[in-house]
Amino acid sequence: MTINRFGGLVVRASAPEAGGRGFDPRPSHTKNIQNGTHWLWEAISMIQRGSASTIPDIKQNHMIEVISAEDLAAIPSPRVLNTHFRFSQLPRDAIKKRCKIVLTLRNPKDLAVSFYNHHKNLVNLYKYDGKWENYLSLFNSGKVDYGSFYDYVLDWEQTIRENTNYPIHVIYYEDMKEDSGAEVRKLTKFMGVELSDDLIHAIAEKCSFKNMVIDKIGFENEVWKKMWRDEKPLFYRKGEVGDWKNWFTVAQNEEFDKMFAKRMSNSKLTFRFSLP
Repeated sequence: MTINRFGGLVVRASAPEAGGRGFDPRPSHTKNIQNGTHWLWEAISMIQRGSASTIPDIKQNHMIEVISAEDLAAIPSPRVLNTHFRFSQLPRDAIKKRCKIVLTLRNPKDLAVSFYNHHKNLVNLYKYDGKWENYLSLFNSGKVDYGSFYDYVLDWEQTIRENTNYPIHVIYYEDMKEDSGAEVRKLTKFMGVELSDDLIHAIAEKCSFKNMVIDKIGFENEVWKKMWRDEKPLFYRKGEVGDWKNWFTVAQNEEFDKMFAKRMSNSKLTFRFSLP
């Protein structure tokens, strides 16, 4: 797997060099950041539109480090944009205009498994065909897209601590999985959108993993399809909490736990690796 650096950010070698250049911030912008963002992009888009209808598009077409400046400018408002950038790497104009940010966090064990399947199946993007144990070593050492998980989340934690007046909403993937209705309600409050209880429930149900797997079929364009193994998109693979247990050996889990405890010892972030 080939990776390089762009603007101090570790990215895949095939990534375009737009990186949000020429970004024109609008008052209605909401940014969705980190893993699990397909799910959240859909929910936020529905909240913005005030409708529990499937969004006739895919998140990748709204990802500022993937699409061109021209395509970015052509997206009509209200725009819900996606990125995996850190706060310091976001377009400065967006920060000046206080575009709202939704930061999605997921436990790193499930994240590593998700990343592995992502890299292994996007064969024409990453050219990676390694085994799980080899990939886990890359993940632990930060030699994957966007670098070290620990550096990434700790950087965001520091950003939030140092920018208490900036509109950033943190949502955990596991919380969304456990009670999507409650998390959608929190999102509406953060976004300043008033929705009925029935509509909040409908959006939460429409954005459930089982529904999105079916509803989003056919929205990938030919360019994205050709990137996948056998041209079969797997953006929606399992969406489970605790799937890591099917991948980690006892030794791998013990080693991971030691690293996690060491790197996160001073953090107040609370990750859950399973649900009741």
